[in-house]
Amino acid sequence: MRDKREKGAAGPGGRPPGSSRWRGSPRRLAIAAGCVALLAGATACSSGSSGGSGSSGTVNLTYAMWQTPEQAGYQKSIGVFEKAHPNIRVTIESIAYNDYQPKLTTEFSSGAGPDVYWVNTPMIASWLKDGVMEDLTSKIQAAKIDLGQYLPALVTLHQFNGKLYGLPKDWDTIAYFYNAGYFAAHHITMPSGPLTWNPANGGTWLTFLRSLTYDTSGHNALSPAFNPNSVATYAIDVPNEMQWGFEPFLAEDGVKLIPQPYSKTVSFDTPAAKQTFQFLTDLMYKYHVAAPASDLGTDGAANNTEDQTMFAKGKVAMIENGDWVTSGLQQEVKFKLGAAPAPCGPAGCWTVLNGLIDSVNAHSPNQQAAWEFEQWLGSPQSERILGSGGYIWPGIPSLDPLFASYWKAHGLDMTPFETESKWNVVYWPVTPGMNQAQLDIANLLAPAYLSGKNVAGAVDAAAKQADNDLATAG
Repeated sequence: MRDKREKGAAGPGGRPPGSSRWRGSPRRLAIAAGCVALLAGATACSSGSSGGSGSSGTVNLTYAMWQTPEQAGYQKSIGVFEKAHPNIRVTIESIAYNDYQPKLTTEFSSGAGPDVYWVNTPMIASWLKDGVMEDLTSKIQAAKIDLGQYLPALVTLHQFNGKLYGLPKDWDTIAYFYNAGYFAAHHITMPSGPLTWNPANGGTWLTFLRSLTYDTSGHNALSPAFNPNSVATYAIDVPNEMQWGFEPFLAEDGVKLIPQPYSKTVSFDTPAAKQTFQFLTDLMYKYHVAAPASDLGTDGAANNTEDQTMFAKGKVAMIENGDWVTSGLQQEVKFKLGAAPAPCGPAGCWTVLNGLIDSVNAHSPNQQAAWEFEQWLGSPQSERILGSGGYIWPGIPSLDPLFASYWKAHGLDMTPFETESKWNVVYWPVTPGMNQAQLDIANLLAPAYLSGKNVAGAVDAAAKQADNDLATAG
């Protein structure tokens, strides 16, 4: 999903957190909720209703998204769209991520809702079941839109039974941001190739994390004199979070959260999954190279960007997160940022890849205008605006250098995230009930994350409750 969380905001390229997480809170710098007029004099949006036509024949569209710094980029894109379509006006409705799906679902149930709206992967299955996402397949074919221009994985992610419900517009992966100043001060060089981990002895990844972790007396965790009870800076955090927490590590140990799309059962209650979770908690409580989960909130999920706050304060040298937090993170920290790929595991190199689509509300009375806007948002012209401004990795790979160049000019090499997009990828588990299951999984794993004890029992309990959530979702 793209669960996008950035400092001070809620929930992806998504992608945000669930109440336990885009995911909890935050994706992106805090932006006041509510409707934002795009041009002076634009009509304000009304909650729960589509725009409709004005007395002058102008069509007023409402475009819903969750709160995110990307909004500024979309406003630029919309400005260009409106100049080319003088009879269409678009108003953004900005909603806190944790309120986003419940609010829209309520509006959809009464036949209302925004004309066009962001869809994150955890929302797809439920909204498809509810019939509120317009099938755009025939329109895409009639307009001769080349689906081959997009990252293939993004088309696959949003295609169901041969039908497509939105055009890909961005993507994100999960990697690490690091404190380049801390690395320099301790004469640590980021390895040129991916490090590896395994649940038996931690591999080169654990050795590297030990070299990064320092106690208050200046000893790192490789030293016999290291004091684990007085750590000044930990190497990393280990969030109790699905997308930028345990899902990539599970995939690298051969474990999927669900066996297949639309499954009614989960598949992470296995010996391999339990050893993966044990390894992650051991990083905190056995090896003492990861900050204790209590520093990431009451459930260890960093719902309120505790991970980014710790990083900014120098309590951790690196944090695992998605590239959607880049803008907010760079504004928060007072040191030079670096980016590094995640380690590879026993089953190879894997990352969670996600992306957002815009969907046309099947109930919208403004279908043609909404389709014109949908085409624009998925076009090279719009994606070029957003990519060149450093807002998103475009869903059209040929435009990805624009995003990379923007951040390079701002002193940050983002290519590790792009490298990972060419790894093996796992998607957010798409099935009805997964949003609730995500919250319950985090809640039931929390005791293990907070103590390092009874990890296997917590995994069993989380899987059992998740199975119940999926079974009752219909």
